[in-house]
Amino acid sequence: MSDLEKVKTMVIDSLDSNLISVKLAAVNNDVRFAILEILRDFQKRNQIEKGIFKSDPLYSREINSILLNNYNINITPQMLGQHIKQLIEADFVEECIVKKEVPNKIGLRSVKAYVLKQDAFDDLFLEITFLSDELLSFFDLYETNKRYHDGEHCILTVFNGVDKGKTFKVNRNESVLIGRRGEFRQSDLASFTILLDNSYSTVSKVSKPHLKLFYQDGSWCIIDENSSNGTFIADRKVIKGIPTPLKNNSFLKLSRGNGGAVIFCSF
Repeated sequence: MSDLEKVKTMVIDSLDSNLISVKLAAVNNDVRFAILEILRDFQKRNQIEKGIFKSDPLYSREINSILLNNYNINITPQMLGQHIKQLIEADFVEECIVKKEVPNKIGLRSVKAYVLKQDAFDDLFLEITFLSDELLSFFDLYETNKRYHDGEHCILTVFNGVDKGKTFKVNRNESVLIGRRGEFRQSDLASFTILLDNSYSTVSKVSKPHLKLFYQDGSWCIIDENSSNGTFIADRKVIKGIPTPLKNNSFLKLSRGNGGAVIFCSF
């Protein structure tokens, strides 16, 4: 594969990047959030009892009953269907057909049922056992990022660790170095630099910057010259030394796992 072909594989498809927006928007609703919790809790119980991830799906009437009894949410089956449709479009939930007893019918009937997808939260860097405040925090950070949009800047928001919530605006005529603070202070640096806290221990220090962000030929780009632990767009590793165009609503990961930084990038 040529370098150009490799770079093309790094550019996240617009559908993939837009899906992050769709997911976060889907979460910002009490009913849909409750449905996600219901499906999660049902599957967690099944996992504990049977030692498997995927449980029997929940029939829509069962979901409606739990919404009423546990959340005091009383909605029609039609309205429930609209909420579930949005969760399916956001790639949180999948639909299947099961056999169930239904009111006013004799015997088992084929009905639509729903299950939380095993990879539902992978592109948001959350586990299936997500906590409510953690997922809502992601939406709040997304909304913070969007408030800075003006068509002229690339907006970067840190999504994890000590610097979580910090947001930076980069103009098209600027380039910015991103790295761990090390021994530097902002006043020590001549160029525009985003200094991350030293607790991001696997991010390269600014003296050997982990990443450079800049605007070139109509696109926002990043380049990782030689970071110690790599840079990823979602889970795709950036090829070092080659400018990589970004798609809107991209998650940048400066190294992986503990000590790494997750930065949401939009423009």
